[in-house]
Amino acid sequence: MHKLLFSLLSIVSLFFHGGEARQLEVPLPNACHFSQINSLGPAHAIKFEAGQMEVWDHTSPELRCAGVTVARITLQANSIFLPSFFSSPALAYVVQGEGVMGTIASGCPETYEEIGGGDSGRRFEDMHQKLENFRRGDVFALVAGVSQWWYNRGNSDVVIVIVLDVTNRENQLDQVPRMFQIAGSRTQEEEQPLTWPTGNNAFSGFDPNIIAEAFKIDIETAKELQNQKDNRGNIVRAKGPLHFVISPPRQRQQDHGNVNGIEETYCTARIHENIDDPERSDFFSTRAGRISTLNSHNLPVLRSVRLNAVRGVLYSGGMVLPQWTANANTVLYATGGQARIQVVDDNGQSVFNEQVTQGQLLVVPQGFAVVKTAGETGFEWISFRTNDNAYMNTLSGETSYLRAVPLDVIKAAYVVTEEDANRIKFSQQETMLAMTQASSS
Repeated sequence: MHKLLFSLLSIVSLFFHGGEARQLEVPLPNACHFSQINSLGPAHAIKFEAGQMEVWDHTSPELRCAGVTVARITLQANSIFLPSFFSSPALAYVVQGEGVMGTIASGCPETYEEIGGGDSGRRFEDMHQKLENFRRGDVFALVAGVSQWWYNRGNSDVVIVIVLDVTNRENQLDQVPRMFQIAGSRTQEEEQPLTWPTGNNAFSGFDPNIIAEAFKIDIETAKELQNQKDNRGNIVRAKGPLHFVISPPRQRQQDHGNVNGIEETYCTARIHENIDDPERSDFFSTRAGRISTLNSHNLPVLRSVRLNAVRGVLYSGGMVLPQWTANANTVLYATGGQARIQVVDDNGQSVFNEQVTQGQLLVVPQGFAVVKTAGETGFEWISFRTNDNAYMNTLSGETSYLRAVPLDVIKAAYVVTEEDANRIKFSQQETMLAMTQASSS
């Protein structure tokens, strides 16, 4: 009897998995009732010594509907985004550039060691927690309350887009996005309409004498930790190239192959994956484009973050067939090219029918039907969805809703002849990606 009860509870738990960490209430009453959806650009930018942080208006109806907020970080060459953490889980996507990213989780061991030699024999030069190389196309899972830092080791800018799930239950504060700084300081800007990106670091609020006692350092060094005379902000320029203890990428990949998502803890969990590689595409068409999905099945840490990501590339004239996301809101960020995107609401009304270009953001609420058609230069995007196991349903195509409906039901529902019903049901042979007629001719 106990085994049967345990099995039933396990089934119920699995059935609801992916949604229990999101709050039941919507951020605003009727937040997802739209007569029109707008594409969004950043509302404000905070400039730092060696980069900037742009933030979208988290009070906009579209972002309130999705329960998320968005930031875009730009790091200049040889600069560091100083250690910080968010009160909400998040996903970060590397739009361009390369470098090193570190996470700082209290309680995890310093497993990376640099050992030096000398007259006195072997000695530790440095010890720290594990680091990750990053490059264009990487998606990183950011767990609530776990600090991270980013270093641009290249010669060009690094651009990172971060989506924070402010309505996730892991965020026990309010729905105003918050970034807690472990290092850094305020900038010289006086006006900050959206104040969440920057502030003084956590040490600045303590009595310097307490800091000195806690670290067993002198009072002057304690004041340095507070960045009292510093106004560089949260992205600072490094004095010469930085050096770290980091394992070769191939070895890390081999080690991670043994991770099964059950025995791992956050200390050892794989927290990122590159989804730009065409070889890992879930849908691929030599003429239309490709789509890659990252969820908690192929990146288990997303079970904690409760978000997933979809990377899409459309070639000129390519189309993503009409579809809807069944169990999540979608936040689409255009990374290149342009596309005409149409969105239809629950009343069958068009709420968006415009061109979306690089750098713009579009929210597609749960259940709203959407179709994307690439322009002459193609279209590239990254989508973040508010469920770690979000899934899509298509309206047309080989595995679509209409392919599954009996012919007589199609005839009765749309008042068409049997010949037309056959064409509706069977003409489109593609699954997800197709070419428009103008491009095919």
